Amino acid sequence: MKQLREDRSMTITELARRIGVTPPAIWHWEKRGRMPKAATIQAVAKELNVSSEFLENGVHIVSTLEQGPSDQISMRPDEMSLEQLIRAIEAKGFYVQISSAGSREASGV
Repeated sequence: MKQLREDRSMTITELARRIGVTPPAIWHWEKRGRMPKAATIQAVAKELNVSSEFLENGVHIVSTLEQGPSDQISMRPDEMSLEQLIRAIEAKGFYVQISSAGSREASGV
């Protein structure tokens, strides 16, 4: 949750205000791994623009190479192929290069 919030340049106080909880509640969820009630998870997911399933267990929606962008499936990162992972990284604005020697590079664009 913390990474998602920070990726959106949102403070703990701002997220708390938007979903109607106190900043210490957000802190407990992020620092101690406590999960809020289902209705609160849905509110957090909406504010962070992710699914509640992603907040609860890390499952998110990705496009497969064989399917178009509108045909999405639910997939965990450890279930993705190397090519799917590379495309997901590149979609975040990074360039990924894999050399034949086995060393990998990722750099910001």
